[in-house]
Amino acid sequence: MKKVIPALIEWLMRFYSAAVEPSQREVNEKIAHKFHLWVAEKRYCKTDQTMADVADEFGVSVEALAFYFSNVVGERFGAVRKRLRLEEARRLICENPDCKIVLIANKVGIPDKCNFRKQFHEMYGYSPSEWRKRCAELKKK
Repeated sequence: MKKVIPALIEWLMRFYSAAVEPSQREVNEKIAHKFHLWVAEKRYCKTDQTMADVADEFGVSVEALAFYFSNVVGERFGAVRKRLRLEEARRLICENPDCKIVLIANKVGIPDKCNFRKQFHEMYGYSPSEWRKRCAELKKK
């Protein structure tokens, strides 16, 4: 039984991916294009933007956007947005060593300093302040 279930799941996944209608492919291509622009314009840094707002902006349903991220990207939308925000924060901290962390947190769309610090530490294993020190040391070398 333990061997049957994974084989069944694998078969269903292959069947499902082959059964994706052309319309779904078109929607996925539309989302991919819109997402590329969204990232290039750093719109992921908007603070009060929900997944529904992004879906409206892309001209698709929330379900289509969730499907795209889960099945094409392989991550939830919120996780991708969080990663993009924190990567931008790391870049800004290095480029602006005198800028307050709270201002950078606001700039990347995470206005709560404690939440920002917690997310940053969970993602990278060190605090934003520790990252600032590492960047300063790297620039000296």
